[in-house]
Formats: sequence, C-alpha cells, structure tokens
Amino acid sequence: MYNNIESDEALLKSVKEGDCEAFNPLIERYKLPLYKVMYRMTLNRDDAEDLVEEAFIKAYRGIDKFELGRPFYSWLRRIAVNNAINFIKKERRSRIESFEAVESRIRDDKHNPVTMTKQKMLRERIGLAMAKLPKDSRIIISLKVEQDLSYDQISTLLKIPRGTVMSRLARARQRLKQIVKEMEMH
Repeated sequence: MYNNIESDEALLKSVKEGDCEAFNPLIERYKLPLYKVMYRMTLNRDDAEDLVEEAFIKAYRGIDKFELGRPFYSWLRRIAVNNAINFIKKERRSRIESFEAVESRIRDDKHNPVTMTKQKMLRERIGLAMAKLPKDSRIIISLKVEQDLSYDQISTLLKIPRGTVMSRLARARQRLKQIVKEMEMH
C-alpha cells in the first residue's frame, strides 16, 4: 500500500517494475491541478474530467517512455494539453460554464462579503470574456496565467517558437481587455 508522501520518482519506479497500485497516489496528487488546466481549455466540466482521465490512462500505458529523474507532472500535463488541443479541434463546440462554479468548489474564500461579491463578478466577466476568445488565445492565456508557465515552456508544449508565444499572448491579452470593456458598456 502506498501513501501520498512518497516521491514521484519512487512511485514511478514501482510502476515501471509492474506495480500498478503505485500509480494511484500519483493520480490523487495531480488530478486537481490537471483538471484546472483542462477546464480552462475546454470550459466544460465533463469534458475536462474525461480529458484528465484520458491523460492518466495514456500516461500509465506509456510509462515505459517516461524517463525517471524528469518532472512527472510536466510530462503528464503535456499529454493532457495535447489531448485537449486535439479534442477542441475535433469538437469545435462552445458549451460555456461559469468559471465561478468550478472555482467555488476548488477553494473556499473566507473574505468579507463585499470583496467576495466583487471578485465573483470580476471572475464571471473574465470567464465570459475568455469564452469569447478564439481557442488558441484561450489556451495560451490559460497556460501563462493559470499554470504560470514560462514562454519557453509554452513554446515547447504547443510546439511553436517562443516569439510566436509572446506575440499570441500579447494579442490575446489585448483582445481580452477589449472584450471586457465591451461587456462593461452593455
């Protein structure tokens, strides 16, 4: 029986040696952070959950390709983001769920009611504005802002040059600001 204290490397070594139970603590450790990424990309709870599950299945099946000593979460996130990009390309649908609904389940704000209300309204406006962005812009903002990835990490993940990441991010941020301003006028 494994616990959640053991290092990724120790667990992965056990998995590579054939102990499938050693993968369970890794799932528990990374399912929520991965879910957040998938939700930001798809804007749909069910799709995000499916993509997280699919990423873990692919990671488990491809564990022999994983090099011990490297960060597991980065590898897992790359699998998930690639799946999400393919999913978005195939589906081309725009089901929108409020960002607030998921965020309220993920964390429990204990601020005063006025601050909570302002934050909620801002998150909802930004969420709606994000939903109006093209998928490429939404993905790149999510990777930079939500996951706090560097330009180089995003470049590697999306397989585009660093300069392209920077210019797309600048354009996406500008468009997001424009959308939020337009929403405030109505």
